Amino acid sequence: MKRRTFVKGLAVSSLLAVGTTTTAQARTRSLPISNKDKLTGNEFHLTIDYTTLNLTGNTAVATTINGQIAGPTLVWQEGETVTLHVTNKLKKDSSIHWHGLILPPSMDGVPGISFDGIKPGETFTYRFKVRQHGTYWYHSHSGFQEQTGVYGAIVIKPKRKEPFRADKDYVIQLSDWSDEKPTAIYRKLKLMSDYYNFS
Repeated sequence: MKRRTFVKGLAVSSLLAVGTTTTAQARTRSLPISNKDKLTGNEFHLTIDYTTLNLTGNTAVATTINGQIAGPTLVWQEGETVTLHVTNKLKKDSSIHWHGLILPPSMDGVPGISFDGIKPGETFTYRFKVRQHGTYWYHSHSGFQEQTGVYGAIVIKPKRKEPFRADKDYVIQLSDWSDEKPTAIYRKLKLMSDYYNFS
């Protein structure tokens, strides 16, 4: 892949992460930042599925949450109990891990520890009290699903008013995309850790 094509793909994936859908064709024009992919409340429905997209000029299949990369930003309130219904439409097991959150072990979402994973066609309901505030993220802990799109941001508003004011908050989440399968990338890096270090 040419460097220019990679940079164009990176720019488009960054724009997708702030609020556009993953069905967009690779392009260089700027897109408006939108809050339409922000979900607020205490009950959520998330669907993990396959989505065809084009980030670099090549058609690829991603794993997405609600049809998008990154998944919707989830906005919670400290002290409330949240309920998240996660449906797996993949052909393999999936999961969501709530990274950095204080949770009961059965709600942590790491398969093989205290959770069996979400089987194809099934819905798992996570329910827990939100015991902290700040900005966190969620992602799959199954296979290489995180690398192909199953991740998103979490914003937890504090119970007590913060000692500062802002006109608007923005969540910036960085990631990368490769048209190469994550299993192939992993295999190459295990064989030679500097495989992609060209200069």
